[in-house]
Amino acid sequence: MFPNKRMQGMIGKKIHIEMKGERTVLEGVLKSVDDYLNLHLSAANELYNSEKKRLLGSVVVRGNNIVLIHPLNE
Repeated sequence: MFPNKRMQGMIGKKIHIEMKGERTVLEGVLKSVDDYLNLHLSAANELYNSEKKRLLGSVVVRGNNIVLIHPLNE
């Protein structure tokens, strides 16, 4: 399955994102995704050591900075 089609199926669901060179991760609700896997998240939280560090709100994450995308069970 192509990554973009898989990501389209996750729209509206909560996801966990790990990024390059970062010790923190992001969690939020996926609102949209484009062909470059740039992601728009709403209600995004920054996590450090599995604890909420701060609320970011609505954010856009560039696809080339993403290492791992994991859907979360609600």
